[in-house]
Amino acid sequence: MHRKVVRWIFGNPVIAYTMLRHDIAAGLFAPVELLLIENESGDGTILIYDLPSSLMVTEDNPPLLKAAEALDHKFAELAERVVN
Repeated sequence: MHRKVVRWIFGNPVIAYTMLRHDIAAGLFAPVELLLIENESGDGTILIYDLPSSLMVTEDNPPLLKAAEALDHKFAELAERVVN
């Protein structure tokens, strides 16, 4: 069986800067990515993504966490638009 898959990579230097100024290692997970996979039955799709804060914040860093959670919110809004 062949299923359609689309991978999107979203990068915005301004948003990335809000993370990187708090921890340069956050750049390992920027830009963020989204995967849209056709269901095996072909009658719908599955949307997969990681919350940026779950990847970028590896140590106690409240400013980075705040910035990453703001990106989480934007990503969740985008995902909601994609599935609706």
